[in-house]
Amino acid sequence: MSEHDQAPPDVADAGALVEVADRVWVLPDLHRTPHVPNVGFVVGARSTLVVESGIGIANGERVLAIARQLGGERPIFVTATHYHPEHGYGVQAFAGRATIIYNAAQRDELREKQDFYTRKFSALSPRLERALDGVEYVPPDVVYSDRAELDLGGVVAALVHFGPAHTRGDQIVFLPEQRVLWTGDLVEERFFAIMPDDDTDALRWIAQLEALEALHPAVVVPGHGALGDRTLLVTVRESLCVARDRVGELAGAGRTREEIVAAVEPELLERHPDWGNRDWVARIVERMHEQLAG
Repeated sequence: MSEHDQAPPDVADAGALVEVADRVWVLPDLHRTPHVPNVGFVVGARSTLVVESGIGIANGERVLAIARQLGGERPIFVTATHYHPEHGYGVQAFAGRATIIYNAAQRDELREKQDFYTRKFSALSPRLERALDGVEYVPPDVVYSDRAELDLGGVVAALVHFGPAHTRGDQIVFLPEQRVLWTGDLVEERFFAIMPDDDTDALRWIAQLEALEALHPAVVVPGHGALGDRTLLVTVRESLCVARDRVGELAGAGRTREEIVAAVEPELLERHPDWGNRDWVARIVERMHEQLAG
C-alpha cells in the first residue's frame, strides 16, 4: 500500500489561496485530486462565509483555520453546495464555532443519506476511511427554503436552492456585486456529470444550467477542477444536451435501453477525450433514458 493510499485527501494549505475578487478567495483543487473540492471564503466587514468544508474533521479544521486567518475573529457562516462527503463532511469542525446554514432539502438529504455515504466512501480506500473516521451528522443552525441572503458587511452572498439536479438539495452561492458563482457539482471542469442515484434529475439539470448562465458570472467556481467563467456552464450544459438529444432520437426509433447505452456512451467519450468521470457516462445515458421514457 502506498503512502498516498494511507494519507487522507487533504485540502491544500493557505499558501494555495487565490483571490478571485475583492475579499473573495478560493482554495483551489489545483491537481484535480479525487475527493478534494474547491473551497471558498468571503470576508465581509462583519462576518465570514465558508463554502465547502472538505472531507472529514481534519480537513474541516484546516478550512476553519484558513477562515480565521483571513477573517480574524469575525463570526463565521459555513455551508456546502450539497450533501456529498468531500463537500460537507468536514463541518463537524465548525460545530459550536460557526453558524451552519443549509437549505431544507439539503438538510433532509444529508440527514437521510450521510451514514450510507460515509460507509460507501470509507470502503473505497484506506485514505478515505481515515479521513471519515469519527464523522457524524451535525444539524444546521439555520435552515432556509428557497433563498437566503447573507449581508456579511459590504458583501452580500445569495444562497439559492437549485435542486433537484445533481442532488435534491443542490445549492449555489452567488455574489451579485462581484459576480462570483459557486456551482458545486452541477459543474465540474472537464468532468462528466455524476448522477449518483434516482434523486438525480438529468433533464432539470440542463434547465438549471441555463438559469445559471443567465446570471452572467465573471468567475465560476466549479465543484472540482479549474476555475473559469460562464463558458464552464455552457460546456457542461451542451454535453448534457447532446446526451439528451441522442437518447431521445434513438428511443424514438425504437432502440432498447441497452442499445442506446452501447451507441451513445462511446459518442460522448469520443466527444470529450480529456474529461474525467468516464465511468459515469453510461449512467448519464441510462438516467436520460429513464426520465425521457417516464
